[in-house]
Amino acid sequence: MRYLPVSLDTEDKKILILGGGYLAFSALKSVIDTEAEIYMIADSFTKNILQKAEDSQGKIKIKEHEIDKDFMFMGYDYVLIATEDFEINEALEKRANSRNMIYQRFDILSKSLMSINKSVERGPLTFSLNSSRLNPTVTDIIFEDLEKFTEKYNLEKLNILNEIRSELVRKNSQNIDEIIRRLYESETINLSTFLEEMPEYKIEDLKSSEDLIKHIENGDEIKAEKESTMEEDQIIKKNLDEAKDMSRDNDLDKSNLNLESFNNLDKFEK
Repeated sequence: MRYLPVSLDTEDKKILILGGGYLAFSALKSVIDTEAEIYMIADSFTKNILQKAEDSQGKIKIKEHEIDKDFMFMGYDYVLIATEDFEINEALEKRANSRNMIYQRFDILSKSLMSINKSVERGPLTFSLNSSRLNPTVTDIIFEDLEKFTEKYNLEKLNILNEIRSELVRKNSQNIDEIIRRLYESETINLSTFLEEMPEYKIEDLKSSEDLIKHIENGDEIKAEKESTMEEDQIIKKNLDEAKDMSRDNDLDKSNLNLESFNNLDKFEK
């Protein structure tokens, strides 16, 4: 494995993209969702790049300037070399390499110091696919599968588990991994309730954490039983109310029938 998957900080960083054609647009798409300011320099730009820049509300800054083998650039945190000229890219790479810049060349793998992965962010998770050795079409197919795979995770559950871990760290718990794994695998435990109950417990070992987990699980079962009983009581009450209404309606019908019979009897006697 040549490239070690890592995450580069892009907050308050500046990314320079050299080029304005197809390769440059590919480079732009790979960094457009970051928090960095993006600068693009080329003698001309494709329509899709111009549209992206217009829609970016100032995040993408473009400048038309001829780029040749002697083009000088400095003051950027990351450089993406993506002109349509192989020889110019070769010269730009040598310059970036000689200045120990963090860069990636987009026409060939070369000696790039980094390789930007195709990534999807889902809540606190970021999944990435290193596609430097695959053609773009195959990369897109695999990436679509990766996006579907990320949907299996419950973000609310993950966020609550993060809060629980912070609380366990604050309590100097020695068995954090075991607790988090047990909570993640549990299908019955109420994580919000766990977070509420945990401050009352002094978690010092695995046994005490097991007691807490069982307490919450049992509490959830009792809560479920109570809710079930309440629902049954409501159903019984509803049935009783309906029975009373029916009885009242029957009595009213009988009263009307007796009154009608009485009136008819009165007519007959007359």
